[in-house]
Amino acid sequence: MNKHTDQAIRNTHPSIVKIVYHDPIEAFDASEKPVAIDMGLVATEIAVLEAAEYKVAYRGLRAMAYPPIGDQLDALWKGGAEQAAMKARIDKVKADYPKPA
Repeated sequence: MNKHTDQAIRNTHPSIVKIVYHDPIEAFDASEKPVAIDMGLVATEIAVLEAAEYKVAYRGLRAMAYPPIGDQLDALWKGGAEQAAMKARIDKVKADYPKPA
């Protein structure tokens, strides 16, 4: 189960008012009638919710992973091998935390 599962189920099945989490997941409407859950729709919605969350989170994750700006400027000033090593570190951060599309 994903942390977005509850929201994804409710987004894709608006008649659901109660969800019981066991195997399999059961859902009920306001009249306590069972509602069939389309897990394909839920999986797609989970992907949408995760992408939206990443669009917000990636900036902070990337900012924390970058070397301090003073170190970056020092490597740029010194040039040569230090500059190349710093570029490799920065490129790795960009690869680890790509900008969302």
